[in-house]
Amino acid sequence: MTTRYALPCAGLLALAGACASTSQQSSESPNPTTREVASSQQASEQSLKQAQEAQKQATSQSQQAAEAQARVRSDQEKLRQDQEIARQEQAKAQQLQTQAGQETQQSAQQTQQQQQRAAAALSQQTQETAKGQQTAAGIITRVRPDEVVVQPPSGQAMRFSLNDSTQVQIEGRTSTADEIQEGQQARVAYETSTNGPTAVMIRVQGAGGAAAGSGTGSGSTGGRSAPASQAPSSRQSSTAPQGGTGTQ
Repeated sequence: MTTRYALPCAGLLALAGACASTSQQSSESPNPTTREVASSQQASEQSLKQAQEAQKQATSQSQQAAEAQARVRSDQEKLRQDQEIARQEQAKAQQLQTQAGQETQQSAQQTQQQQQRAAAALSQQTQETAKGQQTAAGIITRVRPDEVVVQPPSGQAMRFSLNDSTQVQIEGRTSTADEIQEGQQARVAYETSTNGPTAVMIRVQGAGGAAAGSGTGSGSTGGRSAPASQAPSSRQSSTAPQGGTGTQ
C-alpha cells in the first residue's frame, strides 16, 4: 500500500521539479517570448505583494481613523456635558444675583423706613420738648384705667396718671389704654404737675423680655416697681419725688 501512494507522490515531485526547471529554463531561455512570459510573471508576483502591503496599510489606516472618530465622539460628549454644567452654573449665578438684588432692595427699603421712623420720633420728641414735656422709657409693669407704671432700665418705677387727653399708640397705630399689656416696651411723654406726672402720649413698641416683665410685674414684691404698686390708685397719690425721677 505504501508503494501504491509513493508512486503518485514521486510523480508530483517530479512534475514540480520539472515546472521549476521549466521556469528557470524559461528565464534563461534565449527565446524572447519565454523570457517575456517569465518577466511578466515576476512583475505579477511583485504587484501582488505590493497590493497585499497596500491592503495592510489601508486596514491599519482604517483602524486609526476609527479610533480617531471614537475620540472625537468622546470629546464631543464631554464638551456637551461641560456646556450643560456651565449653563446650570450660569442659571444659578443669575438666580443668586436676582436674589441678592431683591435682598438689597428690601434692605434699602427697611433702612429708609427706619430712618423715617427715627426722624419722625426725633421731630416729635423735639416738639414735646418745645411744649415743656418730658419723656421716659421702660417696660410697663402695671396697667389701670387711670394710670400706668413703667420700669426704666435704671432707677425706680414711675407711675403716670391717665386722663381723657392721654393719647396711646401701639406699634404706630392709634389705640387706647385698655389695649396696653404688661411687659411691653413703652415710651411715655408726660407733663409734671403738683399731682405727679401725667401721661400725654404713650407709644408702645412691643413686648419686653420675660425676665423684665416678671421681675417688675404687679405680682412682684422684690422689684423696683414695688413702691409704685403699693401706692393708692388715685391720681392724688402721685408724689413729687416720683415726678422728679421722670426727668432723669
